[in-house]
Amino acid sequence: MSREELQDVWEDIVDRGYEDISSLTKEERVWFNLEPLTTDGIVDHYINHGGMYNSETIEDLNYLGETEIMNLMLSVNQKFKNGVPVDINERNNQLMEMGDEIDVFLEKIDSKFWKLCEGFEKRLYRYVESMFDDK
Repeated sequence: MSREELQDVWEDIVDRGYEDISSLTKEERVWFNLEPLTTDGIVDHYINHGGMYNSETIEDLNYLGETEIMNLMLSVNQKFKNGVPVDINERNNQLMEMGDEIDVFLEKIDSKFWKLCEGFEKRLYRYVESMFDDK
């Protein structure tokens, strides 16, 4: 199936995921959490709404064996004093308080991520396709 053919399914998963992430199956949750990384990157995860599902995203990267990307995210997580805040405003306030050094750090993380992204995106898409193999 092409991504275009899966668009309606993706939109349904996103709607249900933002309403209640626990309503998603494991496979749907993996797609919900990891697909945005392939288009927006790691930094976007932290400054936007993806960060509210940070622990689940880490779990899902581990589940798929994406340890390099998981380790990049864990290194960002360490920059937060008491873990990554679920609240977007609190998360962004903490990032701003970190000053210019966080910008340099995040640029390095993002650069490493984008070098890994092409292979990651292909593996994620194969995983998504396998969700529909029996259907």
